[in-house]
Amino acid sequence: MQRIFDMYKTPNHGIYSLSIKQSLVTNDYSESFNIGGVEALIADLLEVTKDLDAWVLLQRPESNVGVTQDALIPMMQGYLKLQQAGCKAVGIVENSLFVHSGTPHNPAELTMPINIHKDEHYLREWLEKILKKIKI
Repeated sequence: MQRIFDMYKTPNHGIYSLSIKQSLVTNDYSESFNIGGVEALIADLLEVTKDLDAWVLLQRPESNVGVTQDALIPMMQGYLKLQQAGCKAVGIVENSLFVHSGTPHNPAELTMPINIHKDEHYLREWLEKILKKIKI
């Protein structure tokens, strides 16, 4: 019996970079993210933080950032994976209206704070306070 698999993989969309300074992970990103792009970003975040017990994430989107409708739930599930991998908080600079698009899709298990604010300096201070509170 011959089995034929018709497989189609959507190319990853979305551009991003990651940097780490101590326990602060910074993620710059631009353009529109589909499921493949969201999954790639989450996988890379998990890879670069695998040796950290606890850390925080600062996300700095460009104004042209978007996310496809079908990627919203995987994006929010990705935040849950980050929480399970030691992420204690996420600060998102409000540069795009899409930064609020995942809010209605928060998984119940997602308990880490996610702060969306226009002022990056404010978010950095907030994340530093969280790191001090957990003594990192």
